[in-house]
Amino acid sequence: MPQKMLVGLLLAAVSGMSTSALADGLKLLPILQPGFKAEPTLAVTAGVMQASNGRDDRVGLYGLEFSMNCGLLQTPDNRIRTHLALNRADESGLKYTSLELSPRYTVPLGGGFSFGAGPALAWVKADSGRGDKDLFGYGAAAGVAYRSGHYFSGIDLRYLNTERREAEGLENWALQVKVGVNF
Repeated sequence: MPQKMLVGLLLAAVSGMSTSALADGLKLLPILQPGFKAEPTLAVTAGVMQASNGRDDRVGLYGLEFSMNCGLLQTPDNRIRTHLALNRADESGLKYTSLELSPRYTVPLGGGFSFGAGPALAWVKADSGRGDKDLFGYGAAAGVAYRSGHYFSGIDLRYLNTERREAEGLENWALQVKVGVNF
C-alpha cells in the first residue's frame, strides 16, 4: 500500500506543477509549429531493479533512453520532456525487457541541473521460468538530470506496476544512472 500512496503523491505533485502551466496556455502539437526545438538526448542506462513478486533479489538493469521536448503537448517555457527507454535484465532466473514511455514536467534547478517527474506507461516482456508474459505497466518516474553542452548525465527512480487478469504481475522499482549526449 505505501507504494501506491507514493505514486499517488507523485502524480498529485506533477498535476499541481502543471496547474501554473495551464494558466499560461499549453501548446497542442508544438512539433508542427515553426521553431520547434526537440533538443534530443540519447543515453545509456544502468542500475538495479527490485521486483516485488515474492523475490528478494535485486537484478541488474541496463538499457538505452531517448528524450526530447514533448511534441504533443508543451508549456510555453518547454518544461515537458518525453522519455522513451528500452530496459533489459537477465539475472537470477528473470528475463525482463521493457519499453517505457514517460512524459515528465521538468523544473530547472540552476547550474545545468533539472528535476522532472511524471507518469510512466510500459510494455513488459517477462519470463521468470514459467514462460513468457506480455504485460502492460503503469506507474511514475522522477529524476535529476545535468546538461552541459553535449554532455548529459542523470539518475532516475521509477515505479512500475504490471498486472494481468490472471493476477500475474511484476510490480517493480528501478534506480538507474544514465550518461549520454545532447544533440
